[in-house]
Amino acid sequence: MFWVDKIAKELATAKKPQLVDDAKTPSGRVHVGALRGVIIHDLVCKALTQIDTKARYTFIFDDLDPMDSLPTYLAKEKYEKYMGAPLKDIPAPEGGGSYAEYYAEEFIKVFNGLGARPEILWSSRLYKEGKLDKQISLALDNANKIQEIYEKVSGSKRPRDYIPFQPICEKCGKIGTTSATNWDGKQVSYECQENKVVWAKGCGHKGKVDPFAGGGKMPFRVEWPAKWAALGVTIEGEGKDHASKGGTRDTANAICKEIFGYEPPYDIPYEHFLLSGKKMSSSKGVGVSAVEVAEVLPPEILRFLMVRPRPMQHIEFNPELEHTIPKLFDDFDFARVSKEADLTRMYELSQVGKEKKKYFVPRFRDLVNLVQMPNIDLENQAEKIKGSKLTTEDKRALEERVKYVKIYLGRLAPEEVKFSVKTELPQDAKTLTREQKELLIGISGLVEKAKDPEQFQNDIYQVGKKLGLTSSDTFKAIYLSLLGKESGPKAAWLILSLDKNFVKERFEEAAGKIKN
Repeated sequence: MFWVDKIAKELATAKKPQLVDDAKTPSGRVHVGALRGVIIHDLVCKALTQIDTKARYTFIFDDLDPMDSLPTYLAKEKYEKYMGAPLKDIPAPEGGGSYAEYYAEEFIKVFNGLGARPEILWSSRLYKEGKLDKQISLALDNANKIQEIYEKVSGSKRPRDYIPFQPICEKCGKIGTTSATNWDGKQVSYECQENKVVWAKGCGHKGKVDPFAGGGKMPFRVEWPAKWAALGVTIEGEGKDHASKGGTRDTANAICKEIFGYEPPYDIPYEHFLLSGKKMSSSKGVGVSAVEVAEVLPPEILRFLMVRPRPMQHIEFNPELEHTIPKLFDDFDFARVSKEADLTRMYELSQVGKEKKKYFVPRFRDLVNLVQMPNIDLENQAEKIKGSKLTTEDKRALEERVKYVKIYLGRLAPEEVKFSVKTELPQDAKTLTREQKELLIGISGLVEKAKDPEQFQNDIYQVGKKLGLTSSDTFKAIYLSLLGKESGPKAAWLILSLDKNFVKERFEEAAGKIKN
C-alpha cells in the first residue's frame, strides 16, 4: 500500500471529519522545497476523500511575521528600513498590495497549477477577526506555565517575567524589535528595543496595546498550537528541523494540551528538499524558486517529484546536473506504464486534473538529441521509435514533451549536453590523428548510400575498427569535425540529419586541412 494510503486508512478509523493544515511565511520568493509540505498535505486530504472521509485542507500565510532577512534580489536601499516590520505592512516589489501578498500569490499560483487548492487563510486576519482571542487570553493568563513548558520540553529558559506576545510598535510599526513587559488583563505593555535583534533597529518607544485587536501576535511556538485549537486542525506535519526531540513540535504539542486543552494534530514529519546536499533557503535567494521550477517542468512531473518519496526520505534535486531532469522524466514515464501497485498509485496521485489517456512518447534524453539535430522530422522519428503510427494522444504528448525539452536546453542543460553543427570547420578538428582523418574519408564514401541509421552506425564502427581505432576515437573524430566537441548524439543519426553534400565536404575538408 502506498504511503499516503496507509496514513489515510489510519486516520479514517477516527470516523470524524478531518482538517488538514499547512503554513508558510511569505518572506520572499518561495523556493521549490516549500512545495513538499504543500503536496504532502494535499495528498493526505485527497486520499481521505477517496475513502469517503470528509476532509478539508487549509493553508495559512503567516503575514504578521517580521521581515528578518533581506533577499539578495531586492534593493537594500528600498527595503532596509522595513526590517522588523510585519510582512503585511511592507510594500510589494512591484504593483499594489503588500510584500506578503505579492510572494504568497506567486506561490499560490504555482501550487494551484499542481492541483493543490487549499483554502487560503491569512494570519493577520485571524488575529484581527478575533479568531484567536480565546487562545491569546489563555496564553497571557498562563505565561508562567508556558515558560515552564519551554524549559521542561526544550530546555529553553525565558526571563521570569516573560509575556508570550509580540506587540506591533505604535510608533515605528515594527514587530520584530518589541518585547512585552506586562499583562494587566486588558492591555500588554511593551518596549521597542533598539538592539533586541541584529537584523533590525527598534525606536525605543514604550507603550500599551490591546492584544485582541490585531495589535501583535503570539510567538511561533505558542501561535502554532493556538491555531490548531482555534481552527480545529486534526492533521499537520512539519519539516524535520521542527520535529527533532525537544524541538518546536514537541513544545507546541505540550502547549496545545496543557494551555489550550486541545489534542495536537496527527503529525507527519518530513525530510527537507535538498539542493546539492544543502537545505534550500527561501530568504537568502539560495537554490531554485518554485516559480522557476514550475516553468521548466510540466505540472504532473513536478508533482511526481514530490509524490514518489516517503515523507522521511529527503529529495536531492539539482536541475542543472546532466542526468537530473532526463531521469525524472524517465522515472515518470516508467511509473505511467507500470503495472506495479505503488508505481501505478504514484502516477495517479501525480495527475493534475483529468487523467490523460494512454500515450507513447520517446525518452526525454532521446528528444534532447533529436531536437538539436537539423532537418529532423520529429513525428517521423517518434514513429520509428514506437514502431507504428502516432495516435492523436501520442502527437499531443510529443508536442508538450518537445516544449519542455527546448526549455531544458535553453535554461538548464549543461554544456556537455548541448550541441550545434558548426558552419565552419572547428579548430579542435586539428587534433585528429592520421587514422581518424582516414576514417572521415572512409565515412564520406558511405554517406551517399546510407539510409538506415542503425546499419550506418555499425558501418562507421567497422570502418574505425579496421583502422585500429577504438569506438571512442572513432566517434570523437566525427563530433570534433561537425560539432567542435568530443561527444554528441548518435553519430549516424546526426550525419543523416544533415545535407549529405555538406557532410562529405566537411569530412574531406577536415582530412585535407589536417594533412597540411
